[in-house]
Amino acid sequence: MTLRILLPLALVAGVSLVGSAMAQTAAPADKSKENVSAETTKPTGPLPVEQLHLSAQLAAYGRANKDPLSLIVAAQIRQQVGTKVVERAPEGGEAGAASPATDVVASLLDEAKAVSKNDKTIVALADDVKASATKGRVGGGIISLGQITGRTIHNRTMNFRAKEAAEIAVVGIDTSKIMLEVFDEGGHLICRDTDPAYCRFTPAWTGEFKVKVHNNGTSLAHYRLETN
Repeated sequence: MTLRILLPLALVAGVSLVGSAMAQTAAPADKSKENVSAETTKPTGPLPVEQLHLSAQLAAYGRANKDPLSLIVAAQIRQQVGTKVVERAPEGGEAGAASPATDVVASLLDEAKAVSKNDKTIVALADDVKASATKGRVGGGIISLGQITGRTIHNRTMNFRAKEAAEIAVVGIDTSKIMLEVFDEGGHLICRDTDPAYCRFTPAWTGEFKVKVHNNGTSLAHYRLETN
């Protein structure tokens, strides 16, 4: 028995900026205004971090409801998107640390088997997903692993391009007390969400954004920060 979930991913084309023949100085950004564009381009397909966020939501549902199929679908989605793990240490904080669930797809499939008490049908579905994996695949999701002490905030500065969709997601690996906030360079709050957290916006101009990961719990926790 096989499980087939078709999740075509659209490639986001880069925007080519062509200057005029005569050199001109671009007008400075008005930092008194939020760096969010009202002009949003509708994606031609699912965005990578949006799909990773959907995977995290399905995984949370599967654990809460002891539903092995949700865990398998979560693994399949994440596998189809593909990810690349990079070290992106928080400012003034410890570097990204090894987490207890680095291989997320394999971990989800193992969870599905355990929840089903090794039901033959579930094991077959999980093994089918595992067998279809493309080794070494790098996709559209960029992941940083981090560990954060209780009642602590990790800060990172990221650059996003004008008129292109920016995606940021955070999910706690061994906690549900994580919160995500995104501020533009003028200090305006662009987005706030809780674990599993997802923020999507389109900058009006190319600029820096402050990404804050909060651990609202009291214990050391591990998390994944995902961006496009």
